[in-house]
Amino acid sequence: MNSNARLAGAAFAASLALVFFLLGSNSPSLKTAFLLLCGLSMGFGGALLLLQKPPASEPPAQGREIKPGPDSAEDERGVFIPGRNFEEMLERLGSNESMLNLILNSMGEGVLLLNQADRIVLMNPMGERILGTAERETLGRHYLEVVRNPVLAELLTLSKQANLSSGEIDFMVGREEKTFAVSAAAIRVEGGHLLGQIVVLSDITPFKRLMRMRTEFVANVSHELKTPLTAILGYVETLLSGAMDDRKNRGLFLQKISDQAQRLNALITDVLELGRIESGMYINSLETVDLADVAQQAVELLKAKLEAKGIVLKQEIPVGARATAHREGLFHVLENLLDNAVKYSPKNSEIRLGVQSREDGKMEIEVQDRGIGIPKDAQPRVFERFFRVDVSRSREAGGTGLGLSIVKHLVEKMNGEVSLASEEGKGSTFTVVLDKAG
Repeated sequence: MNSNARLAGAAFAASLALVFFLLGSNSPSLKTAFLLLCGLSMGFGGALLLLQKPPASEPPAQGREIKPGPDSAEDERGVFIPGRNFEEMLERLGSNESMLNLILNSMGEGVLLLNQADRIVLMNPMGERILGTAERETLGRHYLEVVRNPVLAELLTLSKQANLSSGEIDFMVGREEKTFAVSAAAIRVEGGHLLGQIVVLSDITPFKRLMRMRTEFVANVSHELKTPLTAILGYVETLLSGAMDDRKNRGLFLQKISDQAQRLNALITDVLELGRIESGMYINSLETVDLADVAQQAVELLKAKLEAKGIVLKQEIPVGARATAHREGLFHVLENLLDNAVKYSPKNSEIRLGVQSREDGKMEIEVQDRGIGIPKDAQPRVFERFFRVDVSRSREAGGTGLGLSIVKHLVEKMNGEVSLASEEGKGSTFTVVLDKAG
């Protein structure tokens, strides 16, 4: 077995090792490394494996060195010559072209093959989709005519010196800006002569988006935790500074401390619950749930709040209405929606909780209030974490900014969907759609 075959085997083995190692990891950074390294191993290793067979007319000799041809490896002209195209490169290395194309066409990463003059001689279908251009329109063109990116140019220059380079580039794909992990490797024939370069593009946009969301979440949580803690510390410091002897105000200060502590506890509880939901540990199976029974439990929990504001809750749930859901998860969905309706409804108003069966085999649950309503421009964001239409009013009402986000995540885990219809000054209606139990 020659050195190319050994390299190919090592690349393929490395890919398998990465697969088994990363299957147990939930780290986006490791998954990004996997896409990058596995894609490069498949492209480079597969190319070497399939390109290692010598021409049939000349049996391979032990230690035989492939000499660069005058028309390709040593020719520095920046023009596209047929002798430098993909078929010529394959012929020089004696490759199985059909098998190589099969591998390249099935890859989930974009692959570009450049000759020594930095001109494109191959682009796989995923590369066409990423770059938004057909292979036939790029063959023979300098890569900078297709991808005008200085980072890519720097990586390709570096790979000629170090044989391998990697990094990240951002560019527009259609109307969307995406981030790609890029690996560039020099392809050399025996003797160290540069034959060309292979470029692997892996779309890591979802992972980058996830990392940004996590960063924003940590920042928001820190801010939300700091607000009640600052208030608590302020009232405690006031009491320790002499207000303990002020009989008129010390009760007020202690009540403020209690309110902020309860808010802090609610925030921590919601953060932990959201974490459990997203981890997949909260809902692992669905069952047939009696909607009237679960709704009654949620109403009982909020009975004191309803009576304090004089709000009438009308339940319109047909007897025997059942859905396929997670009982505890559905309870928290109704609890959050009803609690939200109570907070933003005026005194002596009315809240409606209705359930109806649809012809498409779905159950529709509605929570309708006659409160202040939500502005149209804010409605698409109400299910985002920590989003509040009116920050001061929400905090005054005791909201954590996570209730509706928890509702959305729970409903999605139960294979359902949640939506909002609202008009300022007339109220809001939240609708949860779940599968009907058979």
